[in-house]
Amino acid sequence: MNFEDNRNNRDNNDNCTENDSENDICSEIAKGNNDICSDSENDICIDDNGNCPNCGSDETESVDGYEYCTCGLELGPSDYDHGFVPTNPNPGADANDELGTVMAPTVNPTYRRLDRLHRRETYSRPGFVDGIIRELVDSGEGRAIVQAASEIIEKANAKESLGAKRHALRGIPSDMPKDDAKQYKQRLYAAAALYLLYQSRQNNRARILMQQWGLEKYDLLSTKKMIGALVRGEVRSLSNRENNAVLARARDIRHPLSTFRDHLASQEGQAVASSVYDLAVEIIRGMGEPVMDGDEMSHPDHPEPWTNHPAGEVAGKAITMAMLELRLSRQSIMELHRTYPVYNLDAFLDRISSQAREGDFEEEA
Repeated sequence: MNFEDNRNNRDNNDNCTENDSENDICSEIAKGNNDICSDSENDICIDDNGNCPNCGSDETESVDGYEYCTCGLELGPSDYDHGFVPTNPNPGADANDELGTVMAPTVNPTYRRLDRLHRRETYSRPGFVDGIIRELVDSGEGRAIVQAASEIIEKANAKESLGAKRHALRGIPSDMPKDDAKQYKQRLYAAAALYLLYQSRQNNRARILMQQWGLEKYDLLSTKKMIGALVRGEVRSLSNRENNAVLARARDIRHPLSTFRDHLASQEGQAVASSVYDLAVEIIRGMGEPVMDGDEMSHPDHPEPWTNHPAGEVAGKAITMAMLELRLSRQSIMELHRTYPVYNLDAFLDRISSQAREGDFEEEA
């Protein structure tokens, strides 16, 4: 007798009617089904020790709301809710919620072996990038920031395998244990992604995490630059060119910059003024500042961001640096600033006046 035979016999019992002519047939069927079990419908057919009276086994299976012995004998109704399907009560954080990915608990050794085989075959060992994302998740940042940073890491890794990079890092001494060095790199990439978002005016704790994780400043800056180059133009969350604050900052800088150009044109001519202006625009962009509509705004790599300085000061310094690079005389520079003076540039101009050679300023800058 197996599960299917018992199910068919039970269905025959359920289909019996109250008709006297059919009662005899039904009673014969019931007698055949219950010759081992007790008369009570709700009693489970087991002995005093909880074993199957047919084979002596204490292992059972619940099928369609009924308990069966492993030998196939129906023992009685199951105590489980017929509509309940047990699942893993403690799924991992990365567990797949799709149907069929978790096998229900069972005492059947065959099913247990299948469950172990299933877990071995479907197990995926966490990779290097998975560790970076785990650091982001555990960093305490909000969900939106973590998702944006994870996108940066995944797109960068799609270009070049981050785990395969072997560049020298100041924060990894030669005697550092392998696992610690791996975690340092993963945290470095996580902090670099957060810092790129911070540069795009998305507030996060990148600098705080850098201190908490013990990351070297120059390791972070070089890693940030490398990742930024890999994902440039491919991650929407890094773009702030449509932000009203960025557009306003660009207009604020462009206004004094254009004024400097107009005054310089009267001194040196339109061609020279245009060349100085174009170079100054590139210098300002290198500072992390927007100049034209469509430019992005970001912090520079040096400790004191130019983004904390007034727009006129940024424009004045950029014009001066461009004039020096194009070998215009110091007299022309001082004349321009006398014609159009800007606050907070006195000390800057004094340093230029004290230079013995024009190339010294470029080296200091």
